[in-house]
Amino acid sequence: MYQQLKQAVQERTKMVLAVLVKAPVELQELVGQRLLLTEAGISGSLADTPLGSAIEQLARQVREQQEPRLLPLAGDLSTVSVFFEPYHPVARLLILGGGHVARPLAAFTSLLDYEITVVDDRPSFANPQRFPEARSVVCDDFIAALQRERIDACTSVVIITRGHKHDVDCLKYVLQYEPGYVGMIGSRRRAKLVREHLSALGYPDDQIGRVNMPIGLEIGGETPAEIAASIVAQLVANRHGLARQPVPPASTIEQWSLLAQLLDCIDRRQLCVAATVIHTLGSTPRKAGARLLVLPDGSRSGTVGGGCGEAEVCSEAMMLFGSGRHKLIRVPMDADVDAEEGMSCGGAIDVFLERIGQ
Repeated sequence: MYQQLKQAVQERTKMVLAVLVKAPVELQELVGQRLLLTEAGISGSLADTPLGSAIEQLARQVREQQEPRLLPLAGDLSTVSVFFEPYHPVARLLILGGGHVARPLAAFTSLLDYEITVVDDRPSFANPQRFPEARSVVCDDFIAALQRERIDACTSVVIITRGHKHDVDCLKYVLQYEPGYVGMIGSRRRAKLVREHLSALGYPDDQIGRVNMPIGLEIGGETPAEIAASIVAQLVANRHGLARQPVPPASTIEQWSLLAQLLDCIDRRQLCVAATVIHTLGSTPRKAGARLLVLPDGSRSGTVGGGCGEAEVCSEAMMLFGSGRHKLIRVPMDADVDAEEGMSCGGAIDVFLERIGQ
């Protein structure tokens, strides 16, 4: 299963990762066993067992519900609990044009967990210093740059180049694919002319109708920042299915990053402990699916909520380096204990810890 999981992470594939976290005495050796469900099928040591079939059925349900869940199996297996983590590809934002609207647009969308690429053919506009939030800034001809990009249902394309010809050329290229969102800047009159032009070239009406032009929601924006805000509003509406073509909900970049770090530990035979919130009770700072990685030297990535509760999780993680492979603990996020840390919550989290590596 490891190779399939590694490939799924590299390709940002939609998947569900299931781990058995609680079982009766006679099945204790199965705690920590995993099953991976992708579009290609299932893999893992439990895949061809009755237990695996029961887990697979629930994994398919969770994939549609899109939220991490701790669930018991049905029937005779009701004493077995499995934690399901659905992963949806990170939402990518492709900004074509690095002009005045692009700068606030990149800044705003970076707060929404978009993985941003900016393209412009002018070196003074396409440079990392101008777009510190972007994963990639490309200085090249627009079509040449587009030919190196993956455009799919998790890609949103914003076309805001410096000229009408570049805009239309980019739009024609992008319409070969099915991006989750595509919008092009311009006036209503210009949008009408572009639609007529595309129709004359044989583009079907439903394909033309998916293009948001003029781009953005109508909020009366005039300045570059206001126009960027209107585009962001439309992207958010699109992400939540309130626009023409919703983008599949995206996992946060943090989720993918922590999963990639886990795989890196396995590759390097580096010991680490993964602490994952599998269930919450009452008010808690982080919900199911939050993860903390702890290394033997005490360094860590991610968080399960901070404060005294996280300190307790770290302490348990360090002890796991000495003995054992798995542990399920309940950590109170007590208002009296955590008030001094500014973490007053009053709930509790169930955390599954597992030693990974070597």
